[in-house]
Amino acid sequence: MKLFWGDLHNHCAISYGSSTLPRALANARAHLDFCTITGHAFWPDMPMDLKTQDGIIAMHLGGFEKLRHYWKEALLQMEAANEPGRFIVLPSYEWHSMAYGDYNCYLPQFDVPLVGAPTLPELITALEAEGRPFMLLPHHCGYPQGYRGTRWEAFDERVSPLAEIYSNHGCCEADDAPYEYHHSMGPRTGVSTLREALVQGKRFGFYASTDSHDGYPGHYGHGITAVQAEKLTLGEIWKALRERRTIAGTGARIGIAHRLGNTELGGIHPVGGTPPPWHLAVEGTAPLLRVDSIEGSDGEWSVRPLPLPPRRSTFRTGRYKVRIEAGWGRGAQLSRWEVDLRLLSGTLLGATPCFRHAAHPLAEEEATECLETIADNRLRWRCHAAPNPAGQMGGTHFHSGGTQSILLDLDANAATRLRLQYGSTTLELPFPDLCRRSFAQPAGSFGSSALKVHRASPEAEWTLTHEEAFTPTNAPGFRYIRVLQADGHVAWSSPIWWE
Repeated sequence: MKLFWGDLHNHCAISYGSSTLPRALANARAHLDFCTITGHAFWPDMPMDLKTQDGIIAMHLGGFEKLRHYWKEALLQMEAANEPGRFIVLPSYEWHSMAYGDYNCYLPQFDVPLVGAPTLPELITALEAEGRPFMLLPHHCGYPQGYRGTRWEAFDERVSPLAEIYSNHGCCEADDAPYEYHHSMGPRTGVSTLREALVQGKRFGFYASTDSHDGYPGHYGHGITAVQAEKLTLGEIWKALRERRTIAGTGARIGIAHRLGNTELGGIHPVGGTPPPWHLAVEGTAPLLRVDSIEGSDGEWSVRPLPLPPRRSTFRTGRYKVRIEAGWGRGAQLSRWEVDLRLLSGTLLGATPCFRHAAHPLAEEEATECLETIADNRLRWRCHAAPNPAGQMGGTHFHSGGTQSILLDLDANAATRLRLQYGSTTLELPFPDLCRRSFAQPAGSFGSSALKVHRASPEAEWTLTHEEAFTPTNAPGFRYIRVLQADGHVAWSSPIWWE
């Protein structure tokens, strides 16, 4: 099977948010395999106190009405954007709830009505009455219950095969997870976290999504989901989501192959006979700081770090990954980049975009971020980058900056060099030097935008293979993998269960 990468929760101006739907789809198509553009649709128990909630009321009621107006047109545009083997879109809309937590409804068809209900059980009944396939996936689960955190007692795994572990709200894996909630909606609380629900016997896989309102699906650092599927079609993506064959990540495309005997991630292994071996293979995008095996059984959990090799600055011929990043600067001024990159005396194996939202007029519908591969170890990269929120007064991106970047995958030898040209500047960097340290070059005077070439990381630093004997506990249980990288990015495999 292959890994396909996408965003299962992003908003634009069809409800409340920015960016037209055509631009949001163009942004997604520039760097993702699949996406959904989610419309805000229902909030049956919205707080209606005008003294304290007037802004919330106006924003949501206005957004719901906009979605009803644009829904049929939006479905036609999403259906037209599907190109099997290249890019897949599926429709979705959001149902908010103070009492049950927020859920998105996903549909693998494009002629579907907006269906709401006062409670989660009634919503499930109403959707089942439509006679169409659907999924209801909870998100930002970690808020306090009664304040739009997930009410796990009402969770129904028949219609909810996945739960969101990370978005721009933060991470709701567990109390020991990075990326606390710092949104105005409140803090993360342990009783609502996903690990707590798993040890209580709930069964679901993991997904991550941006939940951004900027019309930029897959915004790097806000959340991304990989699915294991045979091919890139709507039917295969839907099947993989239903079967929990997913990896959730903060943005970096970290691959996790996790298998117990013949049972893959998201599956259930029957206990009995000779205990099977447990296999794990990780391919990251930056040096691995920690890889955790996390197990739960009989109401308890444990976190066990797996051994990692040492990191060294010594250059050795072989495979490397190196990220090239552009942006920074002050104020609200976008920096515009056209970078021509050549790899000299080496082999370019691939390049992955790590793109983010940059402000644009509503009338502009073409994506401004583009990565073009050219023959003879050459790339051309075009993007607009926003200054980082930390360099402004405030900012809305809680867990990522405004820079744009690409990740190179290459084979290098002692003579390999990176040559970068942008504007009137040409840089030529010997690869053995990049194994020891990064390089940065401001584009102008103090406070200007800048370009950075991160330290080149050899394959031994971002890969791990591990195998061990598996001894099941007496009670049913689960195991999932958490990967933490040196660049701050994290990924989680969906669990494997045994019973």
